[in-house]
Amino acid sequence: MEEVNRHLLRQREGARRLFHLCGLLLYPLGKLCKAQALFFWTGLICGVTLLEALRLGGKGRRFFRLFMPLMREEERRRPSGTFWYIWGVGLAFLLFPEKAALSGLVVLALADGLAGLFPQGKIHSAIFWGTSLLVATLLRGGFSWELLLKAGLWTLVEALPQVNDNFTLPLAVSLTWNL
Repeated sequence: MEEVNRHLLRQREGARRLFHLCGLLLYPLGKLCKAQALFFWTGLICGVTLLEALRLGGKGRRFFRLFMPLMREEERRRPSGTFWYIWGVGLAFLLFPEKAALSGLVVLALADGLAGLFPQGKIHSAIFWGTSLLVATLLRGGFSWELLLKAGLWTLVEALPQVNDNFTLPLAVSLTWNL
């Protein structure tokens, strides 16, 4: 029975990682003009917030039951990772220059998504540091010591247990990208 549970957990986490990587589909939307971006991100944030309120309020159980296999146990009674993902990326696009916000989205989708393919444990932070450094190096077109330090900072932000990293990571990357 324990082996079956581990297998189901791996399947769920694999599906979650794939969903995480699908955040890259939002990349072209970062190229919208400022007015369009404001309209789009505000609408998406409001829509996701409304859906979360309905889900957490017990409305539409049949519909939301379809997504339950993707949810972690702790998300069943609290806002989901998708809620925090959209809020974090949306605020990054609303608050920061386009290039910085796009970098926040790509680091969240790729670095966090790729790090999630490895088991959680003592070395998870080192794996995230490596994947975020790799993604940042590719985005910048080359390695720098500055990126090494930024990846370390992002790793600390990603490891904060109090706040969902889907929210904090795109904001932290966007804030520090041009420093």
